[in-house]
Amino acid sequence: MPAQPQFETYSYTARGPLLSAQSIVECRLADWADNAVLAVCPAVLPVGAECASGEVRYSGKLFFSAVAAAADGTLIAAERGVEFSHRTPCEEAVPAATARVRLRVDKVETRREGRSCILSAIVTAEICLFVPSQLQYLAGGEGVVCDFAPVRIGKSEFCSGTFSLEEEFDTDYVGDILLHSEQVVPTRVAACAGYLDVSGEILLNVLGKREGENEPVSYERQIPFRAEIPCEGAESGMPCRVQVRAEEVSLTASCDEEKDRCRILAAVTASVSGEVLRADELQMARDAFAPGFACRLERARIACREPACSFTAAERVSGEAAVVEGELGKDDSLSAAALAEAECTAACGEGELSVEGAVHASLFCKGEDGMPKCVRIALPFAFPVRCDRAHAGDAAEVTCCCQGVSVRRRGGGIEAECSLRLFCTLTSSQESEYVSDLSVGEEVREERGAVEVFFAAAGDTLWEIAKKMQCSPEALKESCPGMEFPLSGSERIVVWRGR
Repeated sequence: MPAQPQFETYSYTARGPLLSAQSIVECRLADWADNAVLAVCPAVLPVGAECASGEVRYSGKLFFSAVAAAADGTLIAAERGVEFSHRTPCEEAVPAATARVRLRVDKVETRREGRSCILSAIVTAEICLFVPSQLQYLAGGEGVVCDFAPVRIGKSEFCSGTFSLEEEFDTDYVGDILLHSEQVVPTRVAACAGYLDVSGEILLNVLGKREGENEPVSYERQIPFRAEIPCEGAESGMPCRVQVRAEEVSLTASCDEEKDRCRILAAVTASVSGEVLRADELQMARDAFAPGFACRLERARIACREPACSFTAAERVSGEAAVVEGELGKDDSLSAAALAEAECTAACGEGELSVEGAVHASLFCKGEDGMPKCVRIALPFAFPVRCDRAHAGDAAEVTCCCQGVSVRRRGGGIEAECSLRLFCTLTSSQESEYVSDLSVGEEVREERGAVEVFFAAAGDTLWEIAKKMQCSPEALKESCPGMEFPLSGSERIVVWRGR
């Protein structure tokens, strides 16, 4: 009677392809054609995403904050928001799939159109698809000998929520707030029973001008936060990761003319997108055979990605900055640095991360003619970050924020320095191979003698010898008591067969 293999199926949500899509989003500033736009601060937020057959659809909101110089040199500001939607083709997309979308603004341009000024931005979407999947694996069967091993399969559960906070701080006497920008860096993320405990800091940068003056000034404020985000599948100690974004920031200034001071109230609403990872461990056959029969195996591979650790780091960077937008004259006087942001990538090695990137900031100046102007500068950086749990091949996701940007002229160039705050999440990937199908063929008849001697090779395991001898590992171990595996290569296995 031929062997009868048995199979089992496992349903899970698999991490699908990573997609990238771009769209151009524009908004109009009426009656701004005579103003010289100095700086634009864009902020983009995802609103929703859904999968259809063969495509992913997503939507978002883009907010523009612009500072310009009027014809007489007066600094003025405006804010506008616009909603947008986009779709990108994807063969793997099905209505039952889930899309996680992260948006960023890669480039901002301005142009005149009649009496209006058009603000245009390229919005890039990074989309990770999660697709319902099912795998089949060999679970044993009559007359089938299997080599079982544990296989980890990762399952993600998503959650989201919002929180609000207020912060008051004093500044010099401010006559007008021109614009503001926010950077958010988590400092701690932990899964608890039914929720995620998220802590971090919101770095607020405010660009204004003093009462009766036209000179821009920049203020910074570090606002701590802590939030509990409901997550039904979260359990204490489970690996997790989050993205935190400032959704809405409202600034209100109250001034005291006698003390020449100003108190600013910042009301912040932020959103948190969380992912909790749970790994199921299944016993799957990594090899199999049916004694006495020819067999054909089919194998498949599956990867399980799990966060290994999260930690914070800080670094002070300095050096010569390059002007990447605009022109800076040798006689231009520096006023304020604002709209700072940092972008970076990280690669894992043994015991450390190699971090590199650049800090970008808008440098407000006064030209030789006394008119305000603005240039965009970039300060490149590269440094190692020590982490004992880092290993080559791990993936590193880094949130990087900068604060305390200061610039000065040095020779014919610009020297800049600032502090960086980093939140690093390391993800390890474990790939496993398993038998997905086994076909049993015709019976194999071999002429065997009454005595057979097997000459083992150094390193042969119990399973390898059992497969060569076409018997179960248990039967082999019972017939060779005291033999230790893997073998050294000097062993001889004698099999006595009755006639």
